[in-house]
Amino acid sequence: MELEKLQEKGIDRIDFIKKIDPEIEKLFVEKYKKLCISGLTESFFIDLEIFEKLVTDHQNKPFCKFYFIQEGVSLNLGLSFSDNEDCAIKIKKLDDDDVLYVLDTKLIKKDFRNMKMDFEKGIGAKLPIHPGNKKDTLISYPLKDINTYLQDMKESYPSIYRLKFNMWQYCPTNIDMRLAAEFTKRNNRISFCVHALFNKSENLFDEAAGYDLGNLRP
Repeated sequence: MELEKLQEKGIDRIDFIKKIDPEIEKLFVEKYKKLCISGLTESFFIDLEIFEKLVTDHQNKPFCKFYFIQEGVSLNLGLSFSDNEDCAIKIKKLDDDDVLYVLDTKLIKKDFRNMKMDFEKGIGAKLPIHPGNKKDTLISYPLKDINTYLQDMKESYPSIYRLKFNMWQYCPTNIDMRLAAEFTKRNNRISFCVHALFNKSENLFDEAAGYDLGNLRP
């Protein structure tokens, strides 16, 4: 029933809690790098402590949404905690408004609506068009999924200190036959996968496997 509702809304979804095959990640990351569009950022980092605090502070908002924005000439990410799944950003100084943050060295509370438009007119306008004529501006998922992911990662890797987001571009692949059709549907769309970075020893760090965030919109 949930999947049917998502399909009716035109929401493209792979479960948030899905480990991605390293070969698939490498393929998608390389495809993204070959776009050769000025300003494309390859990876983003968020300190776990800061991100966890924001998630905890906004438990009353059931959805968490990442927007592609353009800051200056570079691709950046805007983060929204929201009461709804809608693409439109809701800000009217009411209790049910979206709460917006821009990814910088930290997550800075800031209205990024103009940056979202800059992306759509700038870098976004140069990206290949998805077969369904969809431009990627938003990645959305329930906040409970993020809580589950963070809890699972902390149990497996108690010394996590940061999250790393690798940008990629979907393309058809038969590496994982279960997802071949889903990846074909996403052909040319940009998204990212997330890795938990953790301390392996006093002077060494490592990163956990990547997880596909999926759920691209519109």
